[in-house]
Amino acid sequence: MPEISQEYWENFLGIIIAFAVLALIIERALYQIFDTRLWKRVEEILNIQTGCEGFDLKPWISSLVSIIVVYRLNLDMVAMIYNSDQSHNITLIITGLFLAGGSTGIYKFFKKARDLKQNIKPI
Repeated sequence: MPEISQEYWENFLGIIIAFAVLALIIERALYQIFDTRLWKRVEEILNIQTGCEGFDLKPWISSLVSIIVVYRLNLDMVAMIYNSDQSHNITLIITGLFLAGGSTGIYKFFKKARDLKQNIKPI
């Protein structure tokens, strides 16, 4: 396996941080809607109509908004990490879903990355 340069890791970290900031921006923007009395009323009506207490549209709306932002701005995190000029639909969707994870998704990502780094033993 080829050695990965310090420059690559700095680029990788910069990309992840930039997308983490964008994820927080989207999360906070959607919070302005999801924290209103009107949205709570919409949820109550949906729960009554579906007969299901767990019917939650927030993750779906967050995913859709994030994917739209990624497509409109052509922000392909996977292509950026691999220094590719071409975006692909699947990696744009993956990027949008990463953004939709918001602060919780970012925290879990960095926690897993830290755990992985600690478990890698030098040869």
